[in-house]
Amino acid sequence: MQEVRLAVRQLVEFLLQTGDIDSRFAGFDRANEGARIHRKLQKQAGDGYRPEVFLSGTRDVEGIRYTVEGRADGIFVDGEERTVIDEIKTTGVPLQEITEDLNFCHWAQGMVYAAIYADQNDLSHIDVRLTYYQIDDDKVIYFTRHFVRDALEDFLLGLLKEYAPWARRQLDWTEKRRASLLDLQFPYNQYRPGQRALAGEVYRACRTGREAGKGGFRLFCQAPTGTGKTMSALFPAMKAMGEEKGEKLFYFTARNTARTAAESAVSLLRQANPGLSFRSVTLTAKEKVCLCKNEAGRPVCLPEVCPFAKGYYNRVKTALADLLDGGGQLDRPAIEAAARRHTVCPFELGLDLSDWCDLIIGDYNYLFDPTVHLRRFFELNGDWVFLIDEAHNLPDRAREMYSASFAKSDITEAKRALLKGKNSLKRHLIRADKELLALRRACEALAPRRGAAAVPGSETAPPQVQQMGLFDEPAGEAATGSESPEAPSLLPEPIYAQDGTVFFKELPPALVRPLLGLLPALQDWLEKNSEDPAHETLLDLYFGLHDLLRTAERYDDHYVTQLTAHGSDLTIRLLCLDPSAFVDDSLACGRASVLFSATLIPPGYYKNVLGCGGARAVALESPFPAENLGLYCLPGISTRYRQREASVPAISDALAALAAGKVGNYLAFFPSYAYLRQVYADFSARYPQIRTIAQESGLDDAGRAAFLEHFSPDPTETLLGFGVLGGVFGEGVDLAGSRLIGCAIVGVGLPQVSPRQEMLRRYFEEKDGSGFDYAYRFPGMNKVLQAAGRVIRTETDRGVVLLLDDRFTQEGYRRLFPRHWAHIQYLSGTDSLRRALDDFWGPEP
Repeated sequence: MQEVRLAVRQLVEFLLQTGDIDSRFAGFDRANEGARIHRKLQKQAGDGYRPEVFLSGTRDVEGIRYTVEGRADGIFVDGEERTVIDEIKTTGVPLQEITEDLNFCHWAQGMVYAAIYADQNDLSHIDVRLTYYQIDDDKVIYFTRHFVRDALEDFLLGLLKEYAPWARRQLDWTEKRRASLLDLQFPYNQYRPGQRALAGEVYRACRTGREAGKGGFRLFCQAPTGTGKTMSALFPAMKAMGEEKGEKLFYFTARNTARTAAESAVSLLRQANPGLSFRSVTLTAKEKVCLCKNEAGRPVCLPEVCPFAKGYYNRVKTALADLLDGGGQLDRPAIEAAARRHTVCPFELGLDLSDWCDLIIGDYNYLFDPTVHLRRFFELNGDWVFLIDEAHNLPDRAREMYSASFAKSDITEAKRALLKGKNSLKRHLIRADKELLALRRACEALAPRRGAAAVPGSETAPPQVQQMGLFDEPAGEAATGSESPEAPSLLPEPIYAQDGTVFFKELPPALVRPLLGLLPALQDWLEKNSEDPAHETLLDLYFGLHDLLRTAERYDDHYVTQLTAHGSDLTIRLLCLDPSAFVDDSLACGRASVLFSATLIPPGYYKNVLGCGGARAVALESPFPAENLGLYCLPGISTRYRQREASVPAISDALAALAAGKVGNYLAFFPSYAYLRQVYADFSARYPQIRTIAQESGLDDAGRAAFLEHFSPDPTETLLGFGVLGGVFGEGVDLAGSRLIGCAIVGVGLPQVSPRQEMLRRYFEEKDGSGFDYAYRFPGMNKVLQAAGRVIRTETDRGVVLLLDDRFTQEGYRRLFPRHWAHIQYLSGTDSLRRALDDFWGPEP
């Protein structure tokens, strides 16, 4: 008998949900707020209340065996000895409009859970209670209905009978997919060097799955540029899926270019395997794909304004059937076209399509971000395979996703936006502003500023740098402000206090109090004043405030709190220093996780900060001949902060020698814009015959494309581009062949020393003695390796990489070199460099 596994919520909402998308009652992060309220109400219910009870039941309907499962919010026995299934819902619907018949889907979920529980416990009667929490009024409303077991069983069987055509559609597809994937052929005549080894590792990871442990199999793969990482990950994962080792694949990336690469790999597999039965969907952020935006460019999910939101749930099944019966590659253009055809929201349509697709391509946040992760899949563990591209970006992205910041000036701006007149929201804003003002003064008392602020755009060494010597090598503990005054009672004792910035290990309660009272009033105003000119400003305030308070709930010893007083403003930051536990929880939702990149050195660092201590780690050899890469270092140059000004002429001379080696396109990468500008000015004045272009900060997509257009193939004159390490041109840029034949890397890429970076150093120093490596050396060298990887992109490419810093001779950095850098040449100066380049390039033809 064919089998189908369904979540209770998925079954009920797919069949019974009707009407509109309406952000007034369903938006504003209700799901996360709801989870918090659930925990609160469950805790208040008492000892006899069992929260989050997992239930699973099997039913045979029309030749299909269904497994229906999910977590009931609560189960308890009431005073009359009746068993009650509790279904908790958080809502912003006005109190007077909350009735027993508000939404039948809510009853239906409870009824399905009740049917399963009554059957398993042989109960003839059982109750379902709806618990509504009205978030704005902080009120709880209960509705209870009595059911007999037979009626509940008939209801569940009726739902499954109605779902049967969709189940058969998916079962037929799954069988076609299985047969298709078993016969899947690699799209090239042969594997590249290293590609078969990578594919084999991924295949074994998918097959092993949870046999490796409850959190699934974890694999870290370092595969140098040119290995064909995307195909090497997708192809074996698809083959394993054909062997029923993985129900769904997820391909997560940090950049649009990597998402495009995944789509291209699937297209190549389709071309090589005509008739391939495999559906893939690419998820795009709502802000990018929305078809109904206001003047500020924001999506407007209100049925009276957006025709794609009005009646969405009445039309979405037709749109789904249309797309599922068509081609198997559902990218952004295909989804937008169908959304227009059926007048449905393209963002929601993409999400609903994901239930029916075999591969989901999207950003990291769909798995890791606690606000936007795909709850339809990740509320429960599943037979999922996670392919995580560009994994070297994940530590910083994860820290960002679990951190939050908020500025007092946001409240000041909101007060101004409300203009004149009195209302309850303005009173709340004034009260919160006053309390934050007191906090700012307390912060200034703990950490008086050292005079005038730096000139914008200049590069000045922070005061703590002079004391710690971190521009050279690791030093002692960060300064915490000598003999600072006793902390005002509003704030606890800081672990750092200097120049307007203080850090605390614990979250000071005084930070949260003034903001908690503001949230309900702000929510109420936003829902009642959607047309007010101040709406956009207050909406930004709401999201920032809510993000901070949600992060405060997660706050533990992986965090520090930063307060910075500057002028009349106060900035609050809750910084996640160590996201390992959160990432581990996310990855544990799947059967296998493959994290891959060209630069995962050292693997122990990435395994540690990503919560994968027991993971397997492999490093593949470069597929390209070593003689195709000329690798040189001038160790006579120091780029430490104190030597930067003196280093400028020597760097210019080295760049000129590099560019003179052969006519072509080159890139030079610098650790900061200020340093870049210094060298650029000197180089342009002394070597005007060499054409140059410099990266500007804050480039948009058009600006980036314009910069890259200068790097044309087969140039007749040399071009030297100046860019920033770790910036948009330092990774994710594919300038193959003659579009780029060389790059210079100035410095070892250490992140700028700052109080925040010092907190990261202190945390890991206390944890395992690796503070400098984790905060500075490893992230810096990752940027170096990424930049160097821009040069050799194909089997026929030849190019040169020049490293400019004496620290590249030190063992602490040399041990981070990849194996294919073993032939590096250390040269005494520019004359030696010229001779080495002449030998590498040979005589001009």
